[in-house]
Amino acid sequence: MNSIRFFFTFCMFMFFSLSYSQDTIQDTTKSRNVDELFKLDLDEFLKVVITPSKHPQSGNIVTQMVDVIVTKEIETNVSGNRNLCEVISNLPGASITVLSRNDANWGTYGGIGPKYSTYMLQGLPLDAFMDPMSLDLNIIDHIEVQRGPASVIYPNFLSQDFAGIQSPLAGTVNLILKSKIEHPKTALQLSYGSYNTLNGQILHQNRLGRLNYFCGVSYEMSEYTNYGTEGSWLNMQKDPQYRKTKLYGGLTLFIDKAEKQKVTFFFQKTWHAGDAGRVYRGYDNRYGTINAGYEVTFSEKLQLQSHLGIRSYDRSWQESNFGVIDTLKSNNGVNQLIIPADLSLAWIQGKKGALTVGADYQGATYYTWSDPLLGYRLYGSKSSATQYGVYIQEDWYPLSKLVFRAGLRYSWVSNQIALVNAQAPVDSKYSWNRLLWSVGIRYLISDKFSLYANGGSSFAPPGLKSTNGTILLSDFKVPGKNGQLPNPGLKPENGIGTDLGFEGKLPAHLKLGVRFFYIVLQDAIVDNVVSQNPSQSQSINTRSTSLGGELEISQKILPSLDWFANITYMKTNIKNDSSENQNNVEVPFSPNIVANIGLNYSAPFGLTVVPALNYNGGFYDGTSITSRTWFTPGFVFNAYLAQVIAKGDIYRLECFLQFYNITNNKCILPWQFQNPGFSMMCGLKLTFL
Repeated sequence: MNSIRFFFTFCMFMFFSLSYSQDTIQDTTKSRNVDELFKLDLDEFLKVVITPSKHPQSGNIVTQMVDVIVTKEIETNVSGNRNLCEVISNLPGASITVLSRNDANWGTYGGIGPKYSTYMLQGLPLDAFMDPMSLDLNIIDHIEVQRGPASVIYPNFLSQDFAGIQSPLAGTVNLILKSKIEHPKTALQLSYGSYNTLNGQILHQNRLGRLNYFCGVSYEMSEYTNYGTEGSWLNMQKDPQYRKTKLYGGLTLFIDKAEKQKVTFFFQKTWHAGDAGRVYRGYDNRYGTINAGYEVTFSEKLQLQSHLGIRSYDRSWQESNFGVIDTLKSNNGVNQLIIPADLSLAWIQGKKGALTVGADYQGATYYTWSDPLLGYRLYGSKSSATQYGVYIQEDWYPLSKLVFRAGLRYSWVSNQIALVNAQAPVDSKYSWNRLLWSVGIRYLISDKFSLYANGGSSFAPPGLKSTNGTILLSDFKVPGKNGQLPNPGLKPENGIGTDLGFEGKLPAHLKLGVRFFYIVLQDAIVDNVVSQNPSQSQSINTRSTSLGGELEISQKILPSLDWFANITYMKTNIKNDSSENQNNVEVPFSPNIVANIGLNYSAPFGLTVVPALNYNGGFYDGTSITSRTWFTPGFVFNAYLAQVIAKGDIYRLECFLQFYNITNNKCILPWQFQNPGFSMMCGLKLTFL
């Protein structure tokens, strides 16, 4: 431990001392005319995106609003809870509420709830709750965040865990992997910080002829802190500890010299083990992710893509009897395996138009188990699910300044249930089908201003956890019975999302964006917290609506200095005429106001300063007027600082500081969690080029 403290002190000393010797560091970047740099920034309005139509398009000719988070923004993000969701926390419309380093994000997207913006890896769906806790940021080239109803070319995600099936009604987040490696790089990073957290990372990427590859490993160990409120059901008696290891690799092979055919492959395995603050509250979670793809360009007008993925989620944890001396009560677990696949064909029409047709598939298995010290496992729930979809989408440009988009999807879902709470179900098979639609339009007023509008429908049947729960209905408010209460009478939900927006470039290198959205869900499935201690929730059907608006502005003041600010207002409502106690209330976890402000400064002598301030106006955790709780996260202020301390032709050494929650805001969160307050990390990063 003394050596770790020495390392931390040394890094602090090097950072501040070398900040005063900046003139000794020479920048080898070629100088550019300021106007040329500004022109490049303004041309970002023409950014290339692939999410709206699966093939590359200029950002100013797609009907949807798409944000692109580049590598630099990812690297300078301060992730206090080690959750990938925090990378998008500065965008309009997103409310990120990560419960802890060991728990998922329950924030909302577009005000309609936490499960209505899907996550994807290269266009294949991921679990929006599990995978952001698992995937490593070093695998990502950039992130595309589509706000508003996603096009029909993307399906639901068939998760049965946490909030159940996830729908792209309010948008989708597409994680784009490193693909074509332009320059070889090896990066070694070591950091130490609050709660005796030690983090190490190694990344290597290179190109051998037509083969582009990257691989790496990261490891973090920590004596975390009590993230429960006083008297919480978490019952922590010591600092919880965890170890998290990530091993990953990916490759892209261009089969021909013209790069018209390519094969891609990616894998990651994550081991996350620790305890929840007691001797017999250990856990051991293992996540696996595989993506494989094949793409071929037959001609300038015809392109084919196919992808196959594997997502495995194996979680186990202990339950204990609390007393003067704790004793082990049981070992428990959840195992989930989901296999998504898709095939699409794009026919490019003219210079910009495209007709896309395709089909996709998902197969899922899910089971829970418990070992109450009998020497064998008792299965609680066992089920499988299958989803098929076919779709067609047309992007049409009747005029040079006018863009139309329209599409249809037929979706079919089937659930096969073998066990429910260790008993045979009344009905063992359910199936649903729907025809979904999506439309959009963008009008280019000039080369600097444009208007856009979009609409789309969604459909999501209830997940197994929502209908059958993880505990019995008779366990309601029984001490120690934490989990989800069943609701077998749930109906499938149908939604329609719409948005209308404006984008523009103003004098003084300002960029302005305004977007209004309205989302309505019939028979919406909402997770309602019915008990804080024990921690219990239950899904219910309601009619939910979200009406809101976003205002954002950004400016490039200097080539080395830019800033941004945005604010989102959301007015949500749940209509439940059958219960006066749950009628005309707000959607859980949906704040009325979310705001962000930040800047990015990069000096020629190697100094980087990236502060960001987030404000969350507060939200309720449930739909019951008499029992719900109001939470006000308020302000969270983060900052990233880095200084290059040595540089050569083939290497670069920098020291960095990450400050999370600088104002030490220990806000209370749902289910008796709380933000533990201020934390920091300090480290060194050595990069060989």
